[in-house]
Amino acid sequence: MSPIKLIGFDLDDCLFDSTGLSERARINGLNAMINLGLKIDKEKAKQILREIVKEYGSNFSKHYNIFIRRLNQVDENIEYVSYNNRYKYIAAAVMAYHEEKVNSIKLYDDVKNNLRRIKELSIKTAIITDGIPIKQYEKILRLKIESSIDLVVISDEIGIKKPNPELFNYCLKKFGVKGQETIYVGDRIEKDMIPANANKIHSVYLHRGGKYDNYKTNFNFQKDFKPNYEISSLDELFDVIDQINNKEILE
Repeated sequence: MSPIKLIGFDLDDCLFDSTGLSERARINGLNAMINLGLKIDKEKAKQILREIVKEYGSNFSKHYNIFIRRLNQVDENIEYVSYNNRYKYIAAAVMAYHEEKVNSIKLYDDVKNNLRRIKELSIKTAIITDGIPIKQYEKILRLKIESSIDLVVISDEIGIKKPNPELFNYCLKKFGVKGQETIYVGDRIEKDMIPANANKIHSVYLHRGGKYDNYKTNFNFQKDFKPNYEISSLDELFDVIDQINNKEILE
């Protein structure tokens, strides 16, 4: 029997392009405001919104409210947005934002088929992700992968947040497997790879070209840390499984 019994995955920017989708949705919201009559240069609007996202965080729910407030209070070169118009603009932006998020969310091309291949090997699968449960489940349902995943572990649902290794240990206990029998695939060193290795889980760093991909520059501590394996596509995951299995046999 294969020593690998469980494969865990991060969700955002691992199974789908979460960062790219959010960026496109935010810009769609800006376009809606401009089309409705907001007088602002589009590139300047994008710069301001990116500053707000950086300052308030990507999960903040009122980016557009702060955007309008900032235009009115800080930028004297932009026409003041009246009380009635500001909420009309915000409503249009929110509608356009959600429309883009709903219509454009999709798995990376290498996900669906490889989840099927994993199931054919009788290896269990899990998603281990940070986030607000209702938002993360919405992504999973819209991506139509719920039936392909045996367990979903969301930090806010469990009360343990990455990079706490106990979140990964919780998953191991749920399946009754050891770390050595498990692979975890993620795109962040500090939140995915280090806590996985802390549980003796085989860490697989998936290069998706996202904002955390170049971990040598984005990773601010333990610069000498290396994941156990690095891949550029989930197609390569089966070579990793074979390497681990063959190593176990030889030992």
